[in-house]
Amino acid sequence: MPGYVYLIRIGDLYRIGKTDNLDRKIKKLNPDELLTSIMTKEPETVEARLLRKYKYQRIPETGYLKLSKRQIAECKKQFELKGSIPHTLDAEVSITLFASFLLFLVSGLIINYLNLGFLKTISYSFVAASLPMLILFITGSFGGYFSEDLSPFSLFTNRIKGFFIAIAMLSIAYLVFNLT
Repeated sequence: MPGYVYLIRIGDLYRIGKTDNLDRKIKKLNPDELLTSIMTKEPETVEARLLRKYKYQRIPETGYLKLSKRQIAECKKQFELKGSIPHTLDAEVSITLFASFLLFLVSGLIINYLNLGFLKTISYSFVAASLPMLILFITGSFGGYFSEDLSPFSLFTNRIKGFFIAIAMLSIAYLVFNLT
C-alpha cells in the first residue's frame, strides 16, 4: 500500500518513520523540522532499510536516532532516490537476477575450462545460476532486506518469484543435461 517515509528532527534527535497520511503524522508528532519525505509504493521496505542502515545510531528502546551532519545528508540522499539502497522489493529481485546472470557466466567459464562439453557446461551453469534464486526463496531476500524488519507477507511475492525462477533454471539444466 502506498505511503510516505519521512525524516524529522526533534531537538537534536531524528526519527525515520512511515505513514499513510503525512500531514496528520506531522501534526501528531509536532517535530521541530520535517527534513524530507518521499511517497513510495512500499514505505515499509524503505523505512526498514533506512532503520537497518542507522541501527547503531538508534537510541535504545526509542524510535529516535542520534545522527551526525554527514549521516543526515546521506539519509536525505536516500530519500531523493539517489542513494545506493533499493527502494522496492522488485529491485531486490532484479539484483538477484543480476547475481544469477553473473554466476551463470562465471561458472560457465570455469566449467568450460574443464572441457566437459558445451551442453554439460550450460547445464551446470544453470544449476549454479539458480543458487541466488534459491537463497531468495528461502530467506525472502538476497541480502538487502531483513525478514524481521518487514511484515510476514511483504516478502511472500519475492519468495514465490525466486522459487519459480529457480525451478525454471533447474528445469532447463535438467533438460539440457538429458540432451547429452
